[in-house]
Parts: sequence; structure tokens; C-alpha cells
Amino acid sequence: MSRKIPAAASSIPTPSSSPAGGQRSIQSMLQQEKEKEKEKGMEATLQTIVQGIQTIQMKIDNTEKRTENIEKRTEETDEKVENIQQMMQQYEDRILKIEEEDIQRDKKMGELDIRLSEVERDKSGLGWEMDKSEFY
Repeated sequence: MSRKIPAAASSIPTPSSSPAGGQRSIQSMLQQEKEKEKEKGMEATLQTIVQGIQTIQMKIDNTEKRTENIEKRTEETDEKVENIQQMMQQYEDRILKIEEEDIQRDKKMGELDIRLSEVERDKSGLGWEMDKSEFY
């Protein structure tokens, strides 16, 4: 019967000065270097993102300020429009009053014309009577 004998070489630890140990440290150094580069890249990307966010925030702030200014000007314009409407209403009231005064004035003029006609008729009648009295 043959027995398998475990390999003794596999159970012996390799010292760090051996070529396999040196390769591992170089590989770990390369891995660390890659990780550092990756971190730098991520930091740069993160910084770019932060700058982008700051730029967007500034644009949002500017937009909000513009919106506030527009709202303020809109309110001022609304007040001016309201004042203009009030002035127009006052002018309409004045025009109606003037038109009413014109109507009343026209009525008075008509009445005066009638009176004047009556006075002139009476005057001419008196003149005729005077002429008759002088004649007789």
C-alpha cells in the first residue's frame, strides 16, 4: 500500500526576503498607488461636482433675485394701472358732469329764447299800440 506523504515544502513558511514576498510588497505598493490615483480622480470629480453645484446655486440665487425684481415691478405696474383707472373714472365722471351741465345750459338757453321771443312779440305789439295811440 502506498501512502501519500504530505509535501513538507508547502508547510514551510516563506521568508519576506524571498522573491515571492518582494513581489507581494511591490504589488501592494502598486495597488496602493492605483488607489491613491483613484482617490485623486474621485477628489477631482467631487470638486468638479461641488463647483457645478455652486454654479447652479448662484444661478438659482440670481434667478430668484430677478423673479423678486419682476414681482416688485409687477406690483408697481399694477398700482400704476389702478391709479390710471381711477383717473380715467374721475375723467369720465367729469365728462358726464360737463355733459349734464351742457344739457341744462341748452334747456336754459331754450327757455331764454322762448322768453325773448315773447318779449319781442310783446314789444312789437306795444309798439303798434303806441303807434295807434299817437295816430288817434
